[in-house]
Amino acid sequence: MLNIRNGVKRMSGFLIPLLLCLVWLGGCLGPVQHLYPEDEELRPVPVYIISHGWHVGIAIEREHIEPFLPQHEKMPQAAIFKFGWGDGRYYTDSEAGFGLMMRAALLPTRSVIHVVGIDMPVERYFTASTIVRVQVTEEGAQELAKFIGDRFRLNREDIPQFAAEGLYRNSTFFKARGRYFIPKTSNTWTARALRQTGYPITPFYAITSGNVIKQARKDGEVLR
Repeated sequence: MLNIRNGVKRMSGFLIPLLLCLVWLGGCLGPVQHLYPEDEELRPVPVYIISHGWHVGIAIEREHIEPFLPQHEKMPQAAIFKFGWGDGRYYTDSEAGFGLMMRAALLPTRSVIHVVGIDMPVERYFTASTIVRVQVTEEGAQELAKFIGDRFRLNREDIPQFAAEGLYRNSTFFKARGRYFIPKTSNTWTARALRQTGYPITPFYAITSGNVIKQARKDGEVLR
């Protein structure tokens, strides 16, 4: 009986790490083939993943996103749109301190979308940021645009709700759908947005900006 018990313990010590490893490997999402084919020539649309340190956003050319954006007089107009999602109080306050940061991290709070209009190459606009360019298909870009467009919180007239002036000259914060809290962060939101294109990124692991950039670099080009 003792030998059987020892055998079970040894088997458990082997199986548990093996099962955890299989769960880990199984959780790594591969490309969605019909949206993200291996041949880059079939992926003509550039998408930019932009890290500002703690926070990561996503940018795409206007022509691919504008038809899916709700209309508002404060919606920026430019050649490229960059989007970020985050806590409604911490993200909008350029001088937010430790207290607001902890509130955003620990409590489910209302969220906002930051829309930035850019009329130059993104690597020239965000000179201090890490930027990765990913090429996606027209269909993938459309799915990304639908995802972002659906994240705006609308009023009864289907108009997006203004939240605050943006952090840059041509930018605006709008109220967004969804509650912000760790691990549901701006970084996992960006990873989810990129995943809509079929790109092989796993949002579950993308809690930090560093992880989002690491996953984006697997099949993307680092611009700076």
